[in-house]
Amino acid sequence: MNKEYIPTVGLEKDFMVIHHKAGSNSFELNDDIVRLSNGAFILGLEGKASISMNFTPHEITAHTLLTIIPHHIVQGLSMSPDFEGYIVLFTPSFASDINLLRSNLPFMTEMRYNPLVNLTEEECNLFTNFCRFFYAIEGNELINNSPEVRKGLLTSLLYTLGALYRRQLPQAPAEKQSRANIIFKKFLALLVEHYAHERSVAFYANELCITPKYLGTICREVSSKMATDIIASAVILDAKAKLHNSDLTVQEISNSLNFPNASFFGRYFKRHTGFSPMQYRESI
Repeated sequence: MNKEYIPTVGLEKDFMVIHHKAGSNSFELNDDIVRLSNGAFILGLEGKASISMNFTPHEITAHTLLTIIPHHIVQGLSMSPDFEGYIVLFTPSFASDINLLRSNLPFMTEMRYNPLVNLTEEECNLFTNFCRFFYAIEGNELINNSPEVRKGLLTSLLYTLGALYRRQLPQAPAEKQSRANIIFKKFLALLVEHYAHERSVAFYANELCITPKYLGTICREVSSKMATDIIASAVILDAKAKLHNSDLTVQEISNSLNFPNASFFGRYFKRHTGFSPMQYRESI
């Protein structure tokens, strides 16, 4: 049995482009909680789609571009019937090239913490043309036999996105660059890494070199939520994923999330969801 904290999913193809049009079934938003091994770009053209990434919701609308870095925790939340957009996905073999770029392009760190950018009409047209070209050449025999071409095109897209970030980030609202926001983003990054074993606010505060009280204040200021609730939401999402996507027993799920016993885990789960673990599994 697979005992990963959250199921990891990915594509067998190294590169894939989807053009989702209103009313089509070319792309279905999956509400399962997964760790996406692929990287992705989602360009919104019409309508709305909402995606949670590393426990933070992002709404993709017309003239917005969402970047998903490989190995992020992703959950589809909603998609309007009129949503249209392009989804560009690439596998970890392409991610190795992104790591090389990261050492040369300082915007990569900002991309991780600010994955959703607003585009002007001109910028949206530019990225639409990128996606149309990607879509047009997918499956082309000459391109399929030359993976370097796809990597080169992806690199071009990344550099163009980097130019966009360099222009937009200095103009970002001051509150987005505040110390509280910076610390909060670092807290979420730590949470993704440690939630399965650490549920204490004190642990995360210590990692951030601040007091638990100050971390709690920051969480309320930035997200209007208590630090304990944010930590619990990560744990509960993982537990729901296991109950939904695996045949692990409640005891095994309890062990994987570092609870002292299944009874303690059951009370914790019910306190935050209103259901026992088995009631939740049976209701799916």
